[in-house]
Amino acid sequence: MKHLPIAGLLLLSLTACNRSAEAPSPTTAAPGTGTAATSAPMAPAAEQGPARLDGFAGATLGAGIAEVRSGFGTPLQGLGTDASGKPLPADDGNDGCYFLRPQDAEDPRLMIEGRKLVRYDVRSAAIAAPGGGKVGMTLGELQVLYPERGDVGPDKYDEKAQHLRVRPAQEGGAVIDFALGADGRVNAWRVGQTPQVDYVEGCG
Repeated sequence: MKHLPIAGLLLLSLTACNRSAEAPSPTTAAPGTGTAATSAPMAPAAEQGPARLDGFAGATLGAGIAEVRSGFGTPLQGLGTDASGKPLPADDGNDGCYFLRPQDAEDPRLMIEGRKLVRYDVRSAAIAAPGGGKVGMTLGELQVLYPERGDVGPDKYDEKAQHLRVRPAQEGGAVIDFALGADGRVNAWRVGQTPQVDYVEGCG
């Protein structure tokens, strides 16, 4: 009878040990996660704009005109208008060079050549270029955003104006060209394939 209390104490001690092993601390990180249960959630990734190196919105550089129209998301029209200001229909069978733009906006202007999208132009400060450049920025601000592949060159007509031409990271990729006016600020930029991205006078 004297041994019964000792056996009971041993049984209680073993039960307590098993319960402690089965209940991990709430702040202990799970194996392989590297994050404690009480850590703050990660911040959401920055939202990407419609302008990309490979196209704009649902229109991809190199895509045919039918795919560009269906993928862009809103109706596209030509730049020409009749005497009353009504847009003239664009000839999608034209193998030459011409521009399209959204019906409800001036930008972007999509350059079509050989029935394919080869470049797009932007003059609005509301749309950011791939990498963050915008209309209104200075050359110094652009060089911070594009520190490695930006080449500064002269304008064809204005000796006080300049261009920052951002070379592609890979051979055959798209080029970004920022046009800076005599005031030293970006007044337009374009993204496109060569040689079309280097056309100075629109389609020429």
